[in-house]
Amino acid sequence: NSLWAQNEDLYWLTPWDGEITLQVFIFGFFLTGQVFIGQFIMPLILSILPLTHPINIQTQALLVISSYFLVAFGVLTVLYFSIKNFLPLHEGWFHLHFQGKWFLWGSCGYCVAGPIVVFVSALNQKLFQGQGGSNPLLQLALDSQDTVALFIFFITAGVAAPLFEEYLFRGFLLPSLTRYFSMWGAITVSSLLFAIVHLNLSEIIPLTALGMVLGFVYTRSRNLMAPIVLHSIWNSSTLVSLFVLGSSGK
Repeated sequence: NSLWAQNEDLYWLTPWDGEITLQVFIFGFFLTGQVFIGQFIMPLILSILPLTHPINIQTQALLVISSYFLVAFGVLTVLYFSIKNFLPLHEGWFHLHFQGKWFLWGSCGYCVAGPIVVFVSALNQKLFQGQGGSNPLLQLALDSQDTVALFIFFITAGVAAPLFEEYLFRGFLLPSLTRYFSMWGAITVSSLLFAIVHLNLSEIIPLTALGMVLGFVYTRSRNLMAPIVLHSIWNSSTLVSLFVLGSSGK
């Protein structure tokens, strides 16, 4: 019981206002990451590269992870320059270390998230009548059973995504929101935004539920390694289960 109540009333000291938070998400995540890099830089790179068409699945997987790293770099660059004038930050900010019970928090969080997200997904399935979306490239890799492409997707989903998304959503957004919301209010709002940016309407409810568990784990552990581990296990286990199901179906 004491473990779950750990750091319950400990808030972050947020030196910036909501304008900085909006700047990071509107200018950083959406305009820089999704529009400038996603809609301009990546198409420009594709037009320059001497690619043969149709592009094979391994090359497509490499383009996906390259695009992800470019977006992450762009967003984190905007984040850095947005909060640069407030450095150095209070010691509780962006806390990431390998001491303490971070792995216990991450693995236990996964065990808690599983039943919650499965239950919410079942309700969500009825609401959207099974019209869930998925990555078509991942489906191609699963269908072709291309191990190189699947490995690249695994690195993207199991390593890159947890590092970037937890640093941004739990490391920056959630603590920033505690300036205006209660702890649970900040967890809820940051989780909803976490779900929305995945740009899949039918997955908003399950991803919000997952985000709330990730947020809870971070606010209690105060170590980004905990939600990173949870997020990594979640994405990795999802990919492995899809791979196994794809293999058994052949």
